[in-house]
Amino acid sequence: MALTMGVCGSALLAPVQNVQAAEFTPEQVKELEVLFKKFLAENPEVILKSVDDFRVSEEKKTQQSAQENLAAYNDYFADTGLPMAGNPDGDVTLVEYFDYNCGYCRKAYMDILTILKEDTNLRVIFQEMPILSPSSKVMAGYAMAAHAQGKYFEMHKALMDYRGGQGDEAYLKLAKDLGLDLDKLKIDIKSADLLASIDKSSAMARDLGIRGTPGFIIGDEIYPGYIGLKGLRDAISAARAAQSKK
Repeated sequence: MALTMGVCGSALLAPVQNVQAAEFTPEQVKELEVLFKKFLAENPEVILKSVDDFRVSEEKKTQQSAQENLAAYNDYFADTGLPMAGNPDGDVTLVEYFDYNCGYCRKAYMDILTILKEDTNLRVIFQEMPILSPSSKVMAGYAMAAHAQGKYFEMHKALMDYRGGQGDEAYLKLAKDLGLDLDKLKIDIKSADLLASIDKSSAMARDLGIRGTPGFIIGDEIYPGYIGLKGLRDAISAARAAQSKK
């Protein structure tokens, strides 16, 4: 904020500094600067509005860039090999970026389970975004290793439902209970391709303006943050309505 204020303050003082070009004397320029600073001191809302306008302008640029990036990622999200649940041929796609250690992601998980029961024409794609702790990336690795054995959603649910201590022993037990090949799992979890896929999904989230978890893409719209069950339902309905107009 200090940097922003400095930039805005300089911009506001620029007219006074440029007055020198009109061949005012140094004394006159100083007098004008005093008057201008006095005006700003008595009308601080001018600076606040300038800062607010700058913030809104930057947010619009970020949103525009995110939408452009989303259009560029259409082919990626069309990939049927991504971790997913629901109807693979659904008319609306919901993408979730999440972290297994995120409390709001656990709430979103329950919301998504509810919606999957209600909506048989929804395709849900899960994108790992382990940003909260080292264990987040470890759990993401186990989920993606399970994906290599065709049991991503089962492992995803097991990790989301799990409330015990963290660590490989606990996660391997979850995998064993799901009937996964543990020897293969231990190899896959260290795979460079697997780790790269997790890094890629996190980088894509940043490109889409999603800085924290959870974050969603529903249809052609981006929703940073937890939006609740009603928010998800409304967004899905809006995406379906927009698609029917195409």
